[in-house]
Amino acid sequence: MKRILTILGLVILNTVPQGVSAGKIASAYALTIRGLTVGKVQLTGQDSASRYSVSGQIDSTGLARMIRQFSYRGTANGRVVQGGLQPDHYVESADTGRRASEAEIRYSGGVPEILRYVSAKEAGPDSPDPATQTGTVDPLTAIHALLRDVPRTRACDLDLFIFDGKRRSRISVAPAGTDADGLPMCSGAYERLQGFTAKEVSRHTRFDFTLTYSDAGNGRLAVREVAFDSFYGTAAIIRQ
Repeated sequence: MKRILTILGLVILNTVPQGVSAGKIASAYALTIRGLTVGKVQLTGQDSASRYSVSGQIDSTGLARMIRQFSYRGTANGRVVQGGLQPDHYVESADTGRRASEAEIRYSGGVPEILRYVSAKEAGPDSPDPATQTGTVDPLTAIHALLRDVPRTRACDLDLFIFDGKRRSRISVAPAGTDADGLPMCSGAYERLQGFTAKEVSRHTRFDFTLTYSDAGNGRLAVREVAFDSFYGTAAIIRQ
């Protein structure tokens, strides 16, 4: 679930859809696997030149909910510095259908301080000390950075290190040509770096994805779709 949440980035998060005033975040996405809708993503919040705040909600839907329920609730807020996001505070609660977890992280000078971390899942033996994770962002901030509207000149330009309280990972995006409408296309990767178990590392350490845009007007682009391979087949997050 954490991987899906992060790719959403992980699979999701933050754009300002047409019809919503600048600064307001209110967007919805469908999470699909092999063409079937298995979940919904809803994002709300505020985005300005100096601050951001975002709330994310993910829930299983339809047949997937009958087979295996999953949910995520998260909030993050922080500062916008030279176009980049620097978190101040992050809270999450998640339930993968197999285990529940909670986390709260506060940042001081870019250094994460773990206020609460409750999970039955063990981290890997190389789980890093939070004091060494200066400059990292939380999972929801990473998704926000991935999916928020951007000027065309900043399309496909992202490289962030993520720390969820126990595990360090990286998400990066680079140009990959243009589509039939002349809009930028991106190739991206989510990489597991530290704190993952031997079983997790043996399965995968890197997950590639593609990101496509739609024209949001005024020289800006909005994320239309993020597609990636999951353990269950080709998955996508599609803006509604």
